[in-house]
Amino acid sequence: MSERTVVTNDGVELALYRLRAYRDGRPAALLVHGAFSNHQVWLRKSHPGGFAHYLLGRGLDVWLADLRHHGASAREPRARKWRFEDWILRDAPALVDRVLDETDGAPLVWVGHSAGGVVGLCWQARRPSGPPPAAIVTFGTPGPSRVGLVRRGFAAIAAATSRALGMFPARALGMGPENEAGHILGDWMTWNLTSRWRGADGFDYFANLSGVLSPLLSVAGGADWLFAPANACADVVERAGSRRKALVVHPDLTHRGLLRNPQARERCWPETAQWIQDLTGVR
Repeated sequence: MSERTVVTNDGVELALYRLRAYRDGRPAALLVHGAFSNHQVWLRKSHPGGFAHYLLGRGLDVWLADLRHHGASAREPRARKWRFEDWILRDAPALVDRVLDETDGAPLVWVGHSAGGVVGLCWQARRPSGPPPAAIVTFGTPGPSRVGLVRRGFAAIAAATSRALGMFPARALGMGPENEAGHILGDWMTWNLTSRWRGADGFDYFANLSGVLSPLLSVAGGADWLFAPANACADVVERAGSRRKALVVHPDLTHRGLLRNPQARERCWPETAQWIQDLTGVR
């Protein structure tokens, strides 16, 4: 696996990894983690490996990103400087441009877990210049209008904690390997509370998901009752403007289990990979 540094338009250095270099124009899959996590969520050191290596074995050119304040990417220089929209407006286009540049514009599939899926969807809702991705795949990515009371309660506590402390102590709480920057998580949790994905300039990303025209596959865990219940994931699919879109629910998998549970390899991963292959022509 090779690492390179990508610089955003506000000068932040992001880590981007490529599992194996190809020069044959095969489609690229850009894997983007969610909150409290980093690119390692797509990997497993033990045989037979994680979802990243599974896609590699299915013929895709696999890339893994660390968003700002995660993994080997730059950390917030001072508390409360960065916002959730920085992931959307700065990190996403920089990462995509780099992958397209190194693959000579080969078809690109955005694959996001949880908030990583939101970033890809919101990036496209803004209808940026350049070609849209060949497809978008989300794992456990909920819409804001159907999250339950427990999720809203968690979001309220997380938003208040993040803003008060200038960070969210995910490691200490056993929620993942990465503490979150205060306003990044605070903004994301507030979006869950208000049922709007509203940017600083008033742009409502959720209301404008009709601008997302790339084929969309939403993968949900039936055992994910807190972070991204299936009906909340359906909320996103219904809003998207994609002509080809689907929601697939795997009954026994949790939010993290979609990527970490060995049972995911039996059905979840094969179905997801086949959907990508059918769209991109990989055999």
